[in-house]
Amino acid sequence: MYPSAAICALNRGYVLVLALVFLGIFFTTAAAYLGSVTSSTRSARYDIASAQAFAIAEAGADEAIYQLNQNGNYAGETNTALGNGVYTILVSNVSVNTKRLTVTGSVPNAANPVAIKTVTMLANINTTTISFRYGAQVGARGISMGNSSQIQGNLFSNGSVSGGGTITGDATVASGTPATSLSGITVQGTARAHSLSSCTVGADAYYQTISSCTVAGIKYPGSVDMLPQAMPISDAQITAWETIAAAGGVISGNYTVSGNQTLGPKKINGNLTINGTLTLSGVVWVSGNISFSNNSALTVSPVTGNEGAILIADVPGSEATIGTIELQNNVSVSGNGGSGSYPMLLSTNSGPSAIDLSNNTASVILYASRGTVEVSNNAGANQITAYGLNLNNNATITYVNGLQNQSFSNGPGGSWAVVPRTYSISR
Repeated sequence: MYPSAAICALNRGYVLVLALVFLGIFFTTAAAYLGSVTSSTRSARYDIASAQAFAIAEAGADEAIYQLNQNGNYAGETNTALGNGVYTILVSNVSVNTKRLTVTGSVPNAANPVAIKTVTMLANINTTTISFRYGAQVGARGISMGNSSQIQGNLFSNGSVSGGGTITGDATVASGTPATSLSGITVQGTARAHSLSSCTVGADAYYQTISSCTVAGIKYPGSVDMLPQAMPISDAQITAWETIAAAGGVISGNYTVSGNQTLGPKKINGNLTINGTLTLSGVVWVSGNISFSNNSALTVSPVTGNEGAILIADVPGSEATIGTIELQNNVSVSGNGGSGSYPMLLSTNSGPSAIDLSNNTASVILYASRGTVEVSNNAGANQITAYGLNLNNNATITYVNGLQNQSFSNGPGGSWAVVPRTYSISR
């Protein structure tokens, strides 16, 4: 009897030991699993934060270029909030016309970051070309697009985009105060805006809020807003062109072009009216308004080769009222046959009709960084840069790829830009 009890007790001891062994294995396995889950979660958090830090650093680099084009003495800024983190910009001088930009993005802050990304690059004054990188680039006044209007190319706007038109490439709407939006537009490429509404997007969509939009690609809610971009031509460059024009001689009083006439470089102290054909052989500065009559023409002289020529309307100090450009019906605009010989019409007027482009006019670059460009029914252009843009029904912008590196006779470009092949990423 006693031996049997001892055996039972011994068996119970074995069972207890086995139970403890299996329990230990269970807890060890569970701990390992929880550790793996925690590690994976931490890794996923880092990957997300790292991507956000990189986007913030790149946005800070865009801001640095923008600020340099507003003020050449810009030295940077520290811990500027953006999205889910902050960026710090350091600008150091390499030479008179070259600066080194070091931009660090930190998430969620610089004191206790989850992730840090730093981008560095050189920036210099572009002394050879002007880069019109978009079919349309617009300032804070934004864009209104009429039915069947088109931008055949990409769009970048610092202000809201609305209406019923189509953008065949990508559309980017930068952040603003209040928040900017893209509404009612068909974007065949990728769309980026703080708010998207009543739109059709053919590729991916990046946004903070979205309503009644069809997106064929991937949606990225909560995306960091894009920062505004500076216009591609600085005030200093316009002044340099005007100096060149004045050095070519000055015409006093209002001037009318009848028949076929060639001008440039030249300054006109008064209004310019074109009733015939004006051929630009260099930059022409009109200290007044410019008007193209019905069926008149603008072209570029063969002497400019593969470079374009510029017609400027600018009255310093009177930008609110003077310095407009009007192209009436059926104005013919052309280059000289060279691959880059596009004429550019540049107005410094700050009003709602700085440049007014009427029916059936095309093949021109329009630039009005302070005012609004109005494009009437069926009219068009190769590229438009403006503070505000109204494209009426059937108006079309047809972007030409060569405008990414556009040269003009009688003067180089003059804006700060990133030096190719100097961009690097660390951390």
